[in-house]
Amino acid sequence: MTPQEQIVKPKRTRADVYNSRVQIRLALDECGPQIAAILAANKIEMPYADFGKIFPHWLIACDRDAMRGSNAEIVGCVMILPAKPFGFVEFLLVKPSVSFKLRAIAVRKLCLQAAATLRVYGSSAVFCTVDDEHKKFADILEKNGMVKVISGNLMMKRLK
Repeated sequence: MTPQEQIVKPKRTRADVYNSRVQIRLALDECGPQIAAILAANKIEMPYADFGKIFPHWLIACDRDAMRGSNAEIVGCVMILPAKPFGFVEFLLVKPSVSFKLRAIAVRKLCLQAAATLRVYGSSAVFCTVDDEHKKFADILEKNGMVKVISGNLMMKRLK
């Protein structure tokens, strides 16, 4: 056998394939309408919000296997607000139409990248809002070291 024939490539699992499909990117302003569509698909309506100027506060999860022209399909998003001593991660959402496995990987990768971004900025802690309807997601966050600090309502007012 030649040395090239002796090299055995490890077999990729289904999880490996899905994991490599999801890529996290910094969202540019032109991604705003797609992010607004993901919010709307998750029943979050923000009639006064202008999604025309979103850079540099949003990360997007792209599915490189669902290509549209030269761009990968945006399947998820998260808004990051770096600050010191703590930053905020809000609107972590994924399209309801994508598979469970792809959603899970997109959420995990968005969470990790959001935390890394805040840490690089100098935040020493992260805050996020979790709707009472998403008890399972809150449980997952608690299992990963987060603690419930306060309960409340997310309020919105139009700025003119």
